[in-house]
Amino acid sequence: MRVAVVQTQWVDDHEDGLRNAYQAIEDVCGAGDIDLVCFPEFLLGPPWYMPGQDGLKGRTDTPIPGPIVDGFQSLARKLSTHILLGSLVEDLQDGMYRNTSLLIGRQGVITGRAVKAHAFGNEMVVCRQSDSLGVLSTEFGQIGIAVCSDFWIPEVVRLLALAGARTIFVPGGTLEQNQPLMVNALRTAAYLNDVNIVYASSVGVVRGKRGDRLVEIHFAGTSLVAGPQGVITQAGSDEPETLVVDLDEPAHGDGRRWQQLRRPAAYRALLTPYAGADRDLAAELRASLTGGGPDRGRPAGATSAHEGTRP
Repeated sequence: MRVAVVQTQWVDDHEDGLRNAYQAIEDVCGAGDIDLVCFPEFLLGPPWYMPGQDGLKGRTDTPIPGPIVDGFQSLARKLSTHILLGSLVEDLQDGMYRNTSLLIGRQGVITGRAVKAHAFGNEMVVCRQSDSLGVLSTEFGQIGIAVCSDFWIPEVVRLLALAGARTIFVPGGTLEQNQPLMVNALRTAAYLNDVNIVYASSVGVVRGKRGDRLVEIHFAGTSLVAGPQGVITQAGSDEPETLVVDLDEPAHGDGRRWQQLRRPAAYRALLTPYAGADRDLAAELRASLTGGGPDRGRPAGATSAHEGTRP
């Protein structure tokens, strides 16, 4: 399949962000046949629950289905391409939200979705997390989607690979301070799990206030495509751009051998409750944000001048 990975920069006006996304799809598909266009997490711009972004509530969140999705469905039909909407803040209409990635097929039909299973930062307070992960059957074979911080939980990529996914899409956003680690982690995950990894990131700076403190979030691009043999192509760190790569299912390599050597009976500890099971992480986060309690739920590095809202 020929994949286009769109590295976007968030803009203040989400309508401009939407137009930019439309234009990116038109441009890359107009230059040649593209089977699938992949976007980063939060396609429409920063979610309203990020620092200083309260004014975006009701604008960057959207019901699914809804007018925003309708527009991309029309575009997929018109250009006969698949569109992976990295993620949207899905308005559940009951006061809660989900971080949802959608796959739209060539006929403009929603053919798959993945809901972020591991909330990060403020998502813990307002977003419902998925309790399951699964692969999607497409004309390109079995694929998986790991929404941003889902990638950092090794069980996610391994589970998708064991379920048959040969290519895993990761809509995310590389924080500047994490860039070297990000590249190595993506490359290693592709090798260890014998899969292709398609990673889409935002680039640029987002600023907002948390209390009386100015928060800056620096994204460093690093969108890339990696296979078990290493990085195939990688975007720069400073500007929006689009990568185009022809991607076949990877030949079976060392990663398959490691999978065959697994001994699940030795991994029973993985079935025990997760580390936060006896804690109210959302309450801890609220206390942390208001300065009224312990900071146990705060991400590492959040006290630096550049604050991360997710890995």
